[in-house]
Amino acid sequence: MKTEYDFFMIERDHLKGKNIFPFQVYVFNPLHKKYSMFLNGNRPLTKELDIFLEFLLSRGGKIAVLKKQRRTFLTAQDFHESEIPSLKSRELHELEKERIMNLKLKEMYDDKNGAFSFQSEFEIACETDNFEKIIEFTRIEILTFSVTQSHTISLALHLTKSHLHTDNYLNRIVATSYLFAKTANILDPVALADIICGAYLSHIGYTQLPLTMLKTPVLSLGEKEKRLFEKHTILGNHLIKKSQLDLSERCKKIILDHHERINGNGYPSMKHGESIETLSLIVGSIAHLFEFSSGKINGNKQPIKSIIINMKNKTFSPGLEFDFGDKVYNSLVTLINTDKIEVKKVA
Repeated sequence: MKTEYDFFMIERDHLKGKNIFPFQVYVFNPLHKKYSMFLNGNRPLTKELDIFLEFLLSRGGKIAVLKKQRRTFLTAQDFHESEIPSLKSRELHELEKERIMNLKLKEMYDDKNGAFSFQSEFEIACETDNFEKIIEFTRIEILTFSVTQSHTISLALHLTKSHLHTDNYLNRIVATSYLFAKTANILDPVALADIICGAYLSHIGYTQLPLTMLKTPVLSLGEKEKRLFEKHTILGNHLIKKSQLDLSERCKKIILDHHERINGNGYPSMKHGESIETLSLIVGSIAHLFEFSSGKINGNKQPIKSIIINMKNKTFSPGLEFDFGDKVYNSLVTLINTDKIEVKKVA
């Protein structure tokens, strides 16, 4: 797996109008933070490819060359190393060194374990009541994120290093929310960091509620207690503001809105439809799945597999919710394959 440390950037002018190069040309996509092969060595840069390259550069893309082909590039293009700013040596920050190490560990993990299938591993985890592998994979992957991208990523890395290493209730929600978001094609590290931080902090408002209330199943609370319980998202949002914790606005929405539902029956603001952030629905749906399974909703523990079957069939059960929007709902009910239901794969 190649990273930014394997490349150096060049400008369009550094190609000097040539159309054949003895080195490989890559293009960096700033949106996905990925490097993609654009032109193999000794293959012609056709007029069509040249136009496409200009288009990519106009969208913020950058031309890159592998560092191991540095000498080939300098010789072929007749440049001195000092003329290429990205080749100027600099001391790596300790966090960059740590990330390089984590990238290597991720590569070793992938080589040893092969491709990771979230759906398969989730089903095994539910059957064995052991989420260690899902948590471990999430931890290893998150630690490869670049700390320089956003404050939320920095916090996600800190929380991951400090907490995401044991199989417990909260880490199950965090890791499953993260991997579930990826199945919904949410791949931007900044968005995924919002998921991690939002999942960790979504119930911070519980700290402001009586302990006896938290030990009581939600459906067993009296009306007064229920109204107070439903304020935990507002209380959590208030704590975040008072702490002046530097979070993205989207992450704050996850903390405030993870109990909002598409049909408008959620809380605290009874939002509905597209007014609810998708990441809030993702964290809310995964948290609800584990809450219902653990008995925190109705006092009865229930296997996650049977909950998903009930969700798929929309079988009414007191406290069980379905209204997470079509995309989230359809992905949620395909987390586990069963012979009893028809499973549709979501693109």
